[in-house]
Amino acid sequence: MLPSSKTVNVSPKQLLISTNANHHALAMLLVLFVIHVLTLRSATNVETFHVLNQLGSHIPDWLLLGITDIGEGLTAGALMLICLIYRPHWLFKVLAASALCMISVYCFKTYFDAPRPPALVEVSHIVGRAEYERSFPSGHTTTAFAFAGVVWLMAKSWGAKVTVLTLAFMVALSRIAVGAHWPEDVAFGAILGWLCAYIGCTKVPLATLSIKHLYQIIFVIAIGVSAEEILEIGQQPISFMLFNRYILITVLLSLAVYSYKKIVLKK
Repeated sequence: MLPSSKTVNVSPKQLLISTNANHHALAMLLVLFVIHVLTLRSATNVETFHVLNQLGSHIPDWLLLGITDIGEGLTAGALMLICLIYRPHWLFKVLAASALCMISVYCFKTYFDAPRPPALVEVSHIVGRAEYERSFPSGHTTTAFAFAGVVWLMAKSWGAKVTVLTLAFMVALSRIAVGAHWPEDVAFGAILGWLCAYIGCTKVPLATLSIKHLYQIIFVIAIGVSAEEILEIGQQPISFMLFNRYILITVLLSLAVYSYKKIVLKK
């Protein structure tokens, strides 16, 4: 059920992340850091890549593409905006986490310009187009863990928390399975995305704008995301991955229009 158009204020207590959520987020950050440390040894990094990449060959390509696409910017953006339609006061936190995510990924990729697996070793399983540059960190993984981090910190339902975190780990593993990234790339990407979510959620307050104004902003962003997807039509061959994204964009646009009519245009 969408929020009432009469709801305009957020209590001071709601501006704070619960102590338990904060502790759990920091504990998860420690776990991700330990995983990253284990991948720093070159031999371990390469051996783990080959093992996980070969395991990926036993999974249908269409399923791997569907999973890995969850970490693609437009798909993750659509999913997060769908969440915002039901939790509009998360808006500023989400925007902050998203901006940090995009800027940090761009800076790291540009600075390191690390070679991807196909550029250095023989990859037994490649799904989609082979890529050779800008490997570190994994942008898909960073985006997926930023999304998961926001939900983990802000949502009250443990079912939602566990679901999005599981999806984030699946995206990370899928990036290795499709031959696009090293384990080191996805491990650091997970840390980076989680940190972006943590900073955005703990340092930025909940939006205190009226519900009407919040939905105006969300509606404009939803139209922008949908327009970006429309502009990409024809640039890539039709695949399960794109079909999956089209469904999400359609759901997003439908919900955005519905909420806009129900809240913003309601007299």
